[in-house]
Amino acid sequence: MRKPLIITIFMLSSVILCSQTLKMTFKAAGAATKVDSVKATNLRTNEYITLPGNDTLVLNVNTGIVTLNDINRNGCIFPNPFSGKTTFVAYVRTAQNVSVEVYNLSGQSVARTEVQVSPGSVAFSLLLSKVGVYMVRLTTDEGTSGFKAVCTETNGGGNQILYTGTEAMAPKPALKGMVIYNLGYKLGDVLLYRCRSSDYTTIITDSPTASITYKVEFVLCRDPDGKNYAVVNIGTQTWMAENLAWLPAVSAASTGSDSLKYYYVYGYNDSIIAAAKNTVNYKLYGALYNWAAAMNAPGKKSTALKSTQDVCPAGWRLPYDEDWKLLETTLGMSQHDADSIYLRNSGDIGKKLKSTLGWYTGANCSNSSGFTALPGGYRNTHWVFQSIERNALFWSASQSDTLAWYRDINDQDTGVYRFTTLKSHGFSVRCIKDPF
Repeated sequence: MRKPLIITIFMLSSVILCSQTLKMTFKAAGAATKVDSVKATNLRTNEYITLPGNDTLVLNVNTGIVTLNDINRNGCIFPNPFSGKTTFVAYVRTAQNVSVEVYNLSGQSVARTEVQVSPGSVAFSLLLSKVGVYMVRLTTDEGTSGFKAVCTETNGGGNQILYTGTEAMAPKPALKGMVIYNLGYKLGDVLLYRCRSSDYTTIITDSPTASITYKVEFVLCRDPDGKNYAVVNIGTQTWMAENLAWLPAVSAASTGSDSLKYYYVYGYNDSIIAAAKNTVNYKLYGALYNWAAAMNAPGKKSTALKSTQDVCPAGWRLPYDEDWKLLETTLGMSQHDADSIYLRNSGDIGKKLKSTLGWYTGANCSNSSGFTALPGGYRNTHWVFQSIERNALFWSASQSDTLAWYRDINDQDTGVYRFTTLKSHGFSVRCIKDPF
C-alpha cells in the first residue's frame, strides 16, 4: 500500500517544483526619476508585500500558494520527509510578528500561527494528521516565502504549529540579492501596485501573464496645504486615487447652503480645522464639499472646459458628467447605460471602482481599476452625516437647471448610480487631470 502513495507524492512534487515564476520590475517616468518603493497587493487574497523600487517582485504561479524553488533559501524543514512531526526554522532580522501557515495541495489552510519574535533563528514544530504533500508559508516583514513538506505517517492527533523559541544570532548583512520578494499568484488574479517616489504615488493594476517592467508615470497632484495625492491612469484619463482632503474651513452638519461654500468632515460638528483633521474619518476619507465649494472661485478656469473651479489642485479639475461617462465606458459599461440615470449595472463598474477594504459588505469589491473608492458617506440636506462604510458619493462639475450631477457607489450593488441632486449636499471629490 505504501508504494502507490510514494509514486503519487513524487509526481505531485514534480509539478510543484516546476511551477512558473514571473518577475516584475519597475521604472520611473514623469515627475520622478526613481521608484523608491512598491507595495504589491493581490486583490483576490489581499495579501501584500512591500519591496524597494529597484528590486524585483517574484510571482509564484500555481494554485496561489507560494512554493519552494531555487530562489527561496531563507528557511528549512528538517527532517523532511517526516513522520507526523517536524521542525521548521527561519531567520528574521528584527523583532516583528511572524506568521506560519500550512496548506494542503487543494489550497486549504490546515494550520496557522502568528507570534511576536525577537531577531534570530526562530523555530516551530509542525504536527500533521494526514499523510501527504503540504506547502508551508512563512510571512515576515521581508515578504512571503514557501517550502514543501512531505508527511509520510500521521501523528495520531490534529494539525498544529507550535512556536518553540528563538535563538539569538548575529545579524546577517542585507546584501542586494539575498532577499527575495515573493507573492502568491494565480493566473487571472489582479495585482495592485502602489508605487512611491518621495511624496509622489502612482497606482497600477494588472493581471500579468509574463515577466514585465512597468513604466510608472509619476504626476504632480498637490493641494495648497502641500499634500500630494495618489493617482491612477484609467484608459486615456488620469484620476486621483484617493479623496480630496483640502480643508480651508470646516462646519457642522447643521449648517449649509446651495450657493455659499461649505466644507465638512464626516462626524465632526465644530469649526476647528486642526481638530477636524485629527479625526479618523478625515484621515481615511478626506473632506466633504457642497457643490459651491467644489466649483467656484471666479477667475480660475479649466483650460479644457472653461469652467470656474477652485477645489482641485493646479492642473486638475472637477470631472464633468462626460468625464465620468468616459471612465465608465472605458471599464466596460455600455454607452446606453452610461447615458442612463439611476443604477447602471453593465460592466460591474462599481465593483471595479471600489477598494477591496473598508466597505460594510466586501463581496462586491475588486478595485481592478485602481480607483480605490472608499465609502466616506455624505452630509445630507436634513443636516446630518449619513452612510459611512455604505456609500461613496462624488460630485461632477455638470449642472441640470438648479441641480448638479453626481455618482453614487454603494456596498450592495456592483453598478454605479447616476442622477442629479441639490447642491447643498456634502459629497466627496475626485479630481481628474486636465489634459491641456
